[in-house]
Amino acid sequence: MTAVGGASPLTQAQLGVLLGQQLAGDDSVFHAAECTELEGPFDPVLFERAVHATLCEATSLHVRIVKHDGGYEQQRIAPRLPALAVETVERYSDSDFATELSAQLIRPFDPETGYLYDHRLYRRAPDRHVWLHRAHHLLLDGYGFQLIARRVAAHYGALVSGETAPPAVFGDLGPVVEADGAYQDSPDRETDRRFWLDTLAGLSPKSLCPNTVTGIGRGRRIGGELPAPTVARLKTRAPELNLSWPELLIAGFAAFLAVHGHGRDVVLGMTNMMRHSGTVARTPCSAMNVMPLPVLNAEKQSLAAIAEAVRRDLPRLRQHQRYRFEHLEFDLERAGYPHGLLGTEINIMPFEPPNRFGPCRAHTRTLAAGPVEDLAAVFMARGNAIVLDLDGRPENYDDVTLRIHWQRIAAFLARALDRPRAPVVDLAA
Repeated sequence: MTAVGGASPLTQAQLGVLLGQQLAGDDSVFHAAECTELEGPFDPVLFERAVHATLCEATSLHVRIVKHDGGYEQQRIAPRLPALAVETVERYSDSDFATELSAQLIRPFDPETGYLYDHRLYRRAPDRHVWLHRAHHLLLDGYGFQLIARRVAAHYGALVSGETAPPAVFGDLGPVVEADGAYQDSPDRETDRRFWLDTLAGLSPKSLCPNTVTGIGRGRRIGGELPAPTVARLKTRAPELNLSWPELLIAGFAAFLAVHGHGRDVVLGMTNMMRHSGTVARTPCSAMNVMPLPVLNAEKQSLAAIAEAVRRDLPRLRQHQRYRFEHLEFDLERAGYPHGLLGTEINIMPFEPPNRFGPCRAHTRTLAAGPVEDLAAVFMARGNAIVLDLDGRPENYDDVTLRIHWQRIAAFLARALDRPRAPVVDLAA
């Protein structure tokens, strides 16, 4: 495909993906995907128009990644507008359909030609369709997926009603690349690097796996909604303690790891959206980063005390969140720090995907979110519910083990919310 609008450097997030892909030896490790089930009267022709309109507006998606002058650059290309033929799978069992989706997840992309995203439609019943959206992590992170989904929903709803969607407000890739380059050339980068090396010095991380395999791989994902009474308790307990419910969830997972983990210190790899400026917040791209969050001596404290410490520490830590975790992991290994200081991750996603596409009710779930070093706990707001997904490295966790951990985390959270001032070690079961 011919370049149409010049070239620019890759961001450090994109370079980290390329490096990780080479180390993993499996390109599909960095494939991300969401599927949205649409229930109700559905017009696939209008939906294709909605997807195409969104793709034409999202200029940041249309690049190809090529080698240049000993490195890489991204060249602007014309929008690629794939046809969305509906594949009928009405006779598929749920298991058969899950197998079909799994097969789609590993279908290769081609960064050199700009084939970095894909859209497919499935018909499971006359009033039940599924939209599968795949993208390479070079292009989109989880927040970027939501930007695209919301805009497709806006276009589809307008088309069904015979109206025009409001003007697009997507940002362009240029300012994202410029901001990234400015940080890499600034003294802040070295300040942040030194901060993390000092902060993590002497720590030995815990894991829920007694014998972890190091490196990165494609995760094994299980999940479901937390029990409604637990979610209700979470949302009433948080204001009682002058905390937010995400802070309580971070503290609850840290406490669970403190009580049930193998190793000495709780260090979470906390996913940050890195959408701190208006332009980046509006740009479909890959910008997220993982920031270390040490939670020391958690087993001796209560849920409330841990959450208060998290609330106190996060602003200080976030001052240094721009330093890329890929660089930090290299620095840690070179300096002889133990493996796994970012291996147990937590991701709180308070933003929600659209729940309606025109007359259709919509339910979205994440099929793949990229690589996993050990284990990632992902908490997602879904209306009045909160979904917990566990994404585990297959070499460290099988499906049965992940399901047991999920059930134990849910039960532990319920006990901790009932007794937020009790030492968490007393809540183990």
